[in-house]
Amino acid sequence: MSPLISVIIPVYNVSKYLKQCLDSIINQTYKNLEIILVNDGSTDDSLKICEVYEQLDSRIVVISQANKGLAGARNTGIENAKGAYLMFVDSDDWMELHAIETAFSKMDEVDLVCFSFYKEYPTTQVARVFGLNGKYEAAFMQRRITGPIKEELSDPSHLETLVTAWGKLYKTTTIKENKIQAKNLSEIGAWEDGFFTWEYLNQSKSVYILDVPMYNYRKFNSESITSNYKNSLLDKTNHMFDLLSEQLKKHNKGTDYLEAFNNRICLSVIGLGLNESFNKASFFTKCKNMKTVLNSRHHKLAFRNLELRYFPIHWKLFFFFSKYKLTVPLLLLLLAIKKIIKK
Repeated sequence: MSPLISVIIPVYNVSKYLKQCLDSIINQTYKNLEIILVNDGSTDDSLKICEVYEQLDSRIVVISQANKGLAGARNTGIENAKGAYLMFVDSDDWMELHAIETAFSKMDEVDLVCFSFYKEYPTTQVARVFGLNGKYEAAFMQRRITGPIKEELSDPSHLETLVTAWGKLYKTTTIKENKIQAKNLSEIGAWEDGFFTWEYLNQSKSVYILDVPMYNYRKFNSESITSNYKNSLLDKTNHMFDLLSEQLKKHNKGTDYLEAFNNRICLSVIGLGLNESFNKASFFTKCKNMKTVLNSRHHKLAFRNLELRYFPIHWKLFFFFSKYKLTVPLLLLLLAIKKIIKK
């Protein structure tokens, strides 16, 4: 008999999307599943929908808890998982029906299988192309998610391509024996998926990367935690950099990791800047805040070492403005990017 795979789905106020997610899991071609729905203090009809599906499918287990955030819900799922393997699915997303079967078929002799995804917009679907396919050393992927180096800087949009906790099939024993847990967004501000994946890869030898989109990542959920201005994001991001820096030192990572980390810090200006573009303050205040970002302890040092030659012309301009703290043209570019994203 095929091994049991636990599918962990944190659920919080997603009644609008939840049925599509659950239908995509219960109808997977791989049948030996344990489907753990962690209701994380929902105040809409999400719990009712979970309970209806629990009655329809004996593989579904519903766990309700007070709101602990996405990381807390994932950790609850991990604690209760009985499968030999596990994966995470966000409850406003959905998977192709062959996804689990296809991922499991590549799990032989590797510690992790990672597969690509579609970005789902209101009127279009965009496949994310990894440009990587096949078996790799875990250290290679770990360095890639630490940050890009050299020619990899030619497309900054790939910064978080391999980072996500979803779109992956993990070994449960690796997670539990090494006490790997998701870190809460309220603590680190960003990259909660990244830390989980980074720590897992640190306990792994090899991965299989499938450049086949089998996960559908919804980019138009207006209730998403990524759509609002966060006034403490810089502090939390710097704390996240502190934590990642500690890990690099603790595990004696080489110069390629340090270069990758330096570049990650520089590229974080995109997210920090877009966050500032959602600030309802005046243009002058936004420029002042961007100056604070560029003068922060991590960014100030990182930009001294950033090589601009690998970027295409539009990103070369963006990071030239960042490197030399030209906040007015930088913010104008960010506002333009914001308009493109919102279309």
